[in-house]
Amino acid sequence: MTLFHARVQQMHVHSPPKDSAQHCMTSRVPIAGEHETLRQIHDMLHRSGNDFKTINYVYVLDSGRRLLGVLSVRELFRTDLDVRAGDVCTKNDLVFVHPSTHQERAAYLALKYTIKAIPVVSHKGVFLGEITSDSILRILHKEMHEDSLRRAGIRHPDALHGSVLTLTLFASFRHRIPWLLIGLGGGLLVAKVIGFFGATLEENLILASFIPLIVYMSSAVGTQMETYIIRDLATEQKLPIQPYLLRNSAIVIAIAVSLSSLLLLSYGILSDNWFVAAVLGVSLFASICSSLVTGIIIPYAFSKLALDPADASGPIATILQDAMSIVIYFGIATMML
Repeated sequence: MTLFHARVQQMHVHSPPKDSAQHCMTSRVPIAGEHETLRQIHDMLHRSGNDFKTINYVYVLDSGRRLLGVLSVRELFRTDLDVRAGDVCTKNDLVFVHPSTHQERAAYLALKYTIKAIPVVSHKGVFLGEITSDSILRILHKEMHEDSLRRAGIRHPDALHGSVLTLTLFASFRHRIPWLLIGLGGGLLVAKVIGFFGATLEENLILASFIPLIVYMSSAVGTQMETYIIRDLATEQKLPIQPYLLRNSAIVIAIAVSLSSLLLLSYGILSDNWFVAAVLGVSLFASICSSLVTGIIIPYAFSKLALDPADASGPIATILQDAMSIVIYFGIATMML
């Protein structure tokens, strides 16, 4: 097999998503046949080095252009030049992605396995190109920026590339207002819910002072779970939701038991009002457990509907969790007091 001097011809996949691996890969990388010697590869790199976008690895292919192994440049220069590439390249546990793989997962795999670049192959194993280290850094920055904006309720594409100083006043306003309006409506709904329990509040005014605590703690636990599942949905191709939900449920129950017990004992000892202390403890336990809905179930449902799970966080999750916590809190108080 003669040395590959030409670049890899990209194989087109029908309508690849914009955030897929194919969209961010390059075919301008060094490749070689399995029977080529390291001396031939060495000469090729000297002769055609400027034609490549990056030279971190030499990809070793068979006669059908299927990826057989990877040869690092370091290995190339410290191994006998008369050895064949197929004999010294790394063949076991190759890390690669397919053209349709989400770019965030590709970047995650590169970080997980500490590799400078990641090859892209077809489902038949044909080598298509490489996602370079520069592209991996850009992907990580872009995805992190997108997720942080979505958690704040900002989804407009031009907001991803502009700052407050470069965007117009109207553009900044337009980016931020939609989810805040939903938050305003949700806040009015929560106020209506509190008003529904007015009789309970009148008889036990002390309950009002604990509304921020109950709401904050359940929202904080939910936000922690959102952060983990949004990351895991992006980096795991098939997230096993049942064991994932069971594991998170066990963690949340442990957190709920710890915090609610601490609140019950603390308030009971300080106030000597163990009835109200019991209401606070049970309410906090139930509210924290309810955060599984906004922290796990809703983001996962978004992903199954082909929507971005990050859209389930931010203002919409906050309002839903606040409403659930208030209903749980005053519902338990009404029953127990």
